[in-house]
Parts: sequence; C-alpha cells; structure tokens
Amino acid sequence: AETSDRLGSVFENAAGADVPPYWRMAALIRPLARIAGPGEGLVLGLPKRLLDEEFGAGGIMRFEDVDFPRALTHEPTRRFLRETGLPEDGLLFQLDTEVPLPALTEYYADERPDAFAAGHLPVTACRLIRLGGLVEDTSLVVDGATGAVLAWSEPDLTLRPLNADISTLAFTLWLLHRERTLDAVHGLSDSYEHLAATLTETLATVDPVACDRTPTLPDDDGLRHWPEIFEDRAGGSLHA
Repeated sequence: AETSDRLGSVFENAAGADVPPYWRMAALIRPLARIAGPGEGLVLGLPKRLLDEEFGAGGIMRFEDVDFPRALTHEPTRRFLRETGLPEDGLLFQLDTEVPLPALTEYYADERPDAFAAGHLPVTACRLIRLGGLVEDTSLVVDGATGAVLAWSEPDLTLRPLNADISTLAFTLWLLHRERTLDAVHGLSDSYEHLAATLTETLATVDPVACDRTPTLPDDDGLRHWPEIFEDRAGGSLHA
C-alpha cells in the first residue's frame, strides 16, 4: 500500500489528474508482488490471514490430515492446506469441498466412471490430487510427491504446468480478487490489454512457472492457463 501511494503521488505530480492507465496500473498492481516473502519448502510465505482478509474467514477451507490421500506426501503442501487453506470460491477456481481429496484416478472412478477410459489419464494420475475445477472440463491438481500445481484438460488430454506450488496458486487467486476490487474503484479494465499485460508481468515476477510457455511435460503445447485467462477480453475475467 505504501509503495502504491508513493508511485501514485509521483505519477500525479508528473501528469496531473490525467494519469495514463498504464502508469496507474503500475502503481496499483505491480506492488502486489511484494505482499509475500520466501516460504519454507514453498516458493512463498504468505502473510497470516491474508486470504481470510481478502475472501472472508468463512470463505477459506482448511484441511485436516484425514482429508489427505496417501499419495499426498509433500509435507509443505500438506502444511499449507492445513494452516493457510484455499478459498472455496476463487472466482476462476472452484475448490472441491467434498473431502477427502481424491487422486485423479479415484475421482474418475468414483465420480465420472463413464468420462473416458483410464488409459487416457496421465501416467502420474495416481499421485495427482484433484483440488477442484478451473474452466469446464479442466481440473486443478497437485502432484502429491513434488507439490507442483498442474492443470489437466479433458478435451486435450493434456497435463500442463499451472503454478509452481500451492503458495503461488494462492497468491494468484488473491491477485485476481484484489484486481477486481481495484477495478471497481479505478476502472482499470477500461484499458484491458494494458491490465492483462500488467497482471501477467506481476504474476511472472512471483511465479515464473505460471507464465513460462516453454513445454516441460509430455504433450505440453506451451499454453498457460493464467496468461490466457488474463488476455481473454471476451471472457471478461478481469472486470469487476
């Protein structure tokens, strides 16, 4: 907040009341990357109660050890889900609140047995823990062994990197929610292309994995969910 105020003052002194949209976004959005420092075993250490303050304490789901499948062995991820949790409604992510959390193989076997043959699932499906849904027919999963957060697309039968880990996923959801709050006051989405570029650059500062289009997995085509969502003006994801 202090950085935003200082930048805003500098820009207003330079341009008066008619501050260019890109400058205003730089003042309001870019400093959000400074909200969290390094984590222990995760990329970020989010401030305590950050998600509660943004989404409301009643909107955060925290898990217990009994909710975790055996495949979720990555302790920093388990700790984050226990102590910090995730928003049940992250605007562009819907958390599964039916616990225990299933591995991807269990999810399809129990919930959608007729979706498609198990042989079409990723070879690591037994250790991919489904946390919820992104867009239609796309699951958000965490690798139980490494903590990497991935997107599994049913139509494409493709597994793609989504976030470096659970901490940067939480930051991404917080960033999107904060942007909508700022947009309601400042009309940032009136300059949509600039806003999308600023959000992508801000996220990339914190989590390069989320925005790096270099293929890293089998059949990975380089598409990255968050930059695509930011840039989708027709979808209007950034409008308040």
